Amino acid sequence: MAKFRIVDVNDFFSLTGGGVRRYHLEKLRFMAKRDDIEYHLLLPSDRAGVEVFGHARVHHVPALSLFGSGYRLMINPLAVRRTLRGIRPDLVEVGSPYNTPDWVRFALWGQQVPVVGFWHANFPATDVGRMLRKRAQWLGAWGEALAWGWARRTYGQMAATLAATRCMVEQLHSHGIGKVIYSPLGVDTQMFHPKHRDKKLRAQWGATDGDVVMAYAGRLSDEKNYQPLLQAYEHIRQTTELQPILVVAGNGPGAQLVRQFAQRYPQVKFLGFIDQPREMARILASVDAVASLSPYETFGLAAVEALASGAALVGSTQMSIGELLATTRSGIALPVVDRDTVAAAWLELLRPGRAALLGARGHQECLHRYSWKATFSRQVQVYQEVIADALDAQLAPRLAGSRLAGLLASESDEEAPSSRPGRRSEQS
Repeated sequence: MAKFRIVDVNDFFSLTGGGVRRYHLEKLRFMAKRDDIEYHLLLPSDRAGVEVFGHARVHHVPALSLFGSGYRLMINPLAVRRTLRGIRPDLVEVGSPYNTPDWVRFALWGQQVPVVGFWHANFPATDVGRMLRKRAQWLGAWGEALAWGWARRTYGQMAATLAATRCMVEQLHSHGIGKVIYSPLGVDTQMFHPKHRDKKLRAQWGATDGDVVMAYAGRLSDEKNYQPLLQAYEHIRQTTELQPILVVAGNGPGAQLVRQFAQRYPQVKFLGFIDQPREMARILASVDAVASLSPYETFGLAAVEALASGAALVGSTQMSIGELLATTRSGIALPVVDRDTVAAAWLELLRPGRAALLGARGHQECLHRYSWKATFSRQVQVYQEVIADALDAQLAPRLAGSRLAGLLASESDEEAPSSRPGRRSEQS
């Protein structure tokens, strides 16, 4: 039986962590078990090669290292073209916004292969606007507008774009990208679970059962906005007699700053980059609250993993973290994120029972709302519909209507994915 050939291409994958990495590893695990899909993942790498995992394959495409950041950029469109031509895909998902959409378009030139996008990063605001505003406000606004124009030229021409939060769907629509489908990500609720709470690990941090341990878990970079957490810690130490415990897990440009901070305050524990998900799950289950202060998150996978582990959440009201807090009612939402607001939220969570109550609520909400199986089952449905629409367009260009219409108009994030398969190409 011929299989669907699905390909993911993404420059945002990094071996040193991040939500995109988790997304692709979970998707690889899911797709490897599907005997009706031949799944391929193209990743930037320091070498060429292919790894096989069940019904899935990972293609390593040689790419340029970006200043030791852990990220690489595929700069050879011919390598992407050779790989895709060898696979002969039925559909390609593009997960990064810069050169990748054009490389894929070049590789598929002359072929009737539909392309969908996944909006993993809000790059016009995060990468372009934020960086240019450091020089001048008008320059940031100008650069962000240009970046949205680029997004319309690339994602706007795709068969559909998947976005993980409703606020991101609305923002994409507002910037002229019309075919957007709500596709929330998930969490492994067996791995990230309060049952993994480890008293011995807490004792290593100097925490007893009665202590409330705050944590930050993620990339230590400016767009993640971790600095107000450090400033709030200093403020609490300087204005009260409290000596709260702070655990930081992650890597990035700010790692040295956090390391020095931990040397100054013995109650601050810097764990560095945690490579193993099970170890991260043990850490998150052993803390009591987690700060996720970035106003740029498109989903906030690390925050959802923290909630699933039973930790309360302190976060911005902006973008996905604000949506997550409003939906789950599992933490404290801050309209303004600065030293004083984070410190006030931290002090509130230090009240007896407060963090435990919010964390328990968040865990239950994650069990109900977020599942990797539901995420990828819905994506497979979208892929089938897109492939079927593309085939119908080839056979009958004037065909009215689209199988995607119902998905694009869907308002329920709890609606079960349809079991009706779309027609697939008979290419082998």
